[in-house]
Amino acid sequence: MRRISYAVLLFIGLASFGFAQTDSLGIERQGEKVFVIHKVKPQQTLYSLSRRYKTTVSEINAANPILANGLQIGQTLKIPYGGKVISPDAQVTSQLQESTHKVKAGETLFSIAQKYDVQVSDIKSWNSLSSNAINLGQDLIIKKQVLTAVEQPKTQTTSTTAPTSINVPDSLKVSDKPFEEVPNSNSLALADTIKPEIPEETSYPGTPFEQIQVEGNAEVISEDEPSSKFFALHRTAKVGTVIKVKNLMNDLTVYVRVIGTIPETSENENVIIKLNQRAYDHLKAIDKRFRVQLNYFQ
Repeated sequence: MRRISYAVLLFIGLASFGFAQTDSLGIERQGEKVFVIHKVKPQQTLYSLSRRYKTTVSEINAANPILANGLQIGQTLKIPYGGKVISPDAQVTSQLQESTHKVKAGETLFSIAQKYDVQVSDIKSWNSLSSNAINLGQDLIIKKQVLTAVEQPKTQTTSTTAPTSINVPDSLKVSDKPFEEVPNSNSLALADTIKPEIPEETSYPGTPFEQIQVEGNAEVISEDEPSSKFFALHRTAKVGTVIKVKNLMNDLTVYVRVIGTIPETSENENVIIKLNQRAYDHLKAIDKRFRVQLNYFQ
């Protein structure tokens, strides 16, 4: 039996599936599934984490019941890794890798952090930067964690046993010729008349979802009693639609559910969405009316 040994490299991240050491605490295996233990940092959302680990928001929610009350800074999540599935017999290890990024014209620490899916504070820490100022052509250290899964060699052992001879009486011996069954004429006729039914192909009559991205003004809703949920009013989105709202002033995001339509008044003329107090606080907006970017499917 030939022994087989091979290694599979797993890279978790925007381009190479890498993740920062400061928020990824380790990995956990459950059968053939691999989970990344992740500690939530500021400005991270379920959407950004789903892209980072190649999974979906619904799968993250299913693996973490604590998210029923919303995503919070400092939470420890178990995120299913959606990349290549490795054998359960593989031994998974991790190590830190460094790369160098040369600053190009027009780049900022924020844009570089987005490119590598890391935090600005991490880049500053790795490069001992006291401010956000960087220079054209400057070399910046970027770190990422790499998971390596090495399958253990397996050996297959076979055992052979000597055949046991049995003395069979002549009266129980059978002919060397195999038994041949004579076909029944009635069964042949019935087989010719009965034919399997083939279902007709049907097409889905629905319409495909359309992804919508729009920018405009958001405003906070005046509430008598603050709610623990994230919800909003919108002009055209259907009730129940989940919208990703991004504060363009600080890039903080929040997911809200549409519960109604914005009233057609002169005060709401230039407003594309109205957020409840908790969603507004989550975005850390300075003014009651501020610029946002909306992403949702209609």
